[in-house]
Amino acid sequence: MAGSDFSRAFLNQVELGRAQPSTHTLQIIARRLQQPVDYFLEGPEVSAAAVELTLAEAEVRLHQGDDGGAEALVKSVLRREVPTMVRTRAQMILAGALIRRGSADQAMPVLAEAIATADKAGWTALLVELYDWQGRAYYVMRRAHEAGRCFDQAFALYQEAKLRDPLLKARILGHRANLHYVAGQPEDAIAAYSDAIAAAEQILDLPALAGIYEGLALSFQQTGQYPRALSYAQKSLRIFETLQDVRMTGQLRLNMADMLLQQGRAAEAETVFSEGAAQLRRVGDRELLPMLVSGTAESALEVGAIERAGSLSDEALDLAEGSSDPIAAVAVHRVAARVQHAQGRQASSHRHFERALALAAGIDSPELHARVGYDYARALEAEGNSREAAHRFRAAYETGRVVNGSRQSRK
Repeated sequence: MAGSDFSRAFLNQVELGRAQPSTHTLQIIARRLQQPVDYFLEGPEVSAAAVELTLAEAEVRLHQGDDGGAEALVKSVLRREVPTMVRTRAQMILAGALIRRGSADQAMPVLAEAIATADKAGWTALLVELYDWQGRAYYVMRRAHEAGRCFDQAFALYQEAKLRDPLLKARILGHRANLHYVAGQPEDAIAAYSDAIAAAEQILDLPALAGIYEGLALSFQQTGQYPRALSYAQKSLRIFETLQDVRMTGQLRLNMADMLLQQGRAAEAETVFSEGAAQLRRVGDRELLPMLVSGTAESALEVGAIERAGSLSDEALDLAEGSSDPIAAVAVHRVAARVQHAQGRQASSHRHFERALALAAGIDSPELHARVGYDYARALEAEGNSREAAHRFRAAYETGRVVNGSRQSRK
């Protein structure tokens, strides 16, 4: 039972009731006995502990990408008679799972109820997180104005309450930066992304932070203060939430590097793309990584490193097979088309451009479609096919007018 994780003597003290295992140790024991953690926490005096651990596991699964698992755990909590704050937190996790699996419309009423409860009760910290999730739901539904209003509310409350959670701050700033980016405000977006990354990177040693939380949990446990012990144990378990923020910083680096690339700063862009890709590899991300690798390939292409660009582009194509994000697929095929054109493989280049255009047609992003069309036109022009190039340039221009027109109307 003890294995190499703890001593037999310690396990004996647990059996005799003279020592209490940490959350991590209890999970190991439960796994080896093939029992749920709840099995060891069935007494009425610790029933709240079982609920807290279930919510903690649900959050871990959510940030690991197991949306279905998180949803099932949270629904098991919501079927119980639990305190109002616990129910509200569970609703927040449920909404997050729904948003992650593409059901933002179903998440909205859940969030609305949770926000009303948190607002009435004065739970400011929880309300900040709820507004951030509501903003994300609106963002996924492509309702940028409402999303911006929610992110602004979240950040205003964060500052008003003088909260000290750099990861939450980074998340909100990152989401606000995304809105600047899609609104065509690159300078504002770069500044906002820089602030978000700076906030996230205040936490440099995440394993050490988890160790501190675990030490606090043990200390409060020894004094019999179980609610506070569980609170810190939950923070330790939620180290995967910081991995979600690693993915967020990966998204921020992707957008910043793309802006640098469009400004002709290819060498700087390649560095930022590479840093983001390295972060995502460490956490096993499969969705965003293809875009960062293809961005690195395009940067290499811009500085004339065609061989390196080809190798990276091939890697991005392979990675895209494991991603469900259609925007990633468009990016990977667009870059592959550019790289193969530079390698003199015109037929293959055209196939990748056509594939990128077909995928872009199914995405509500005229700007993305215009970018693919413009790159295709440049390639055709370089090949001497002036007539087809002119047609592609015209199509890209007309699509771009739709984007610019909508921006002017917003102004």
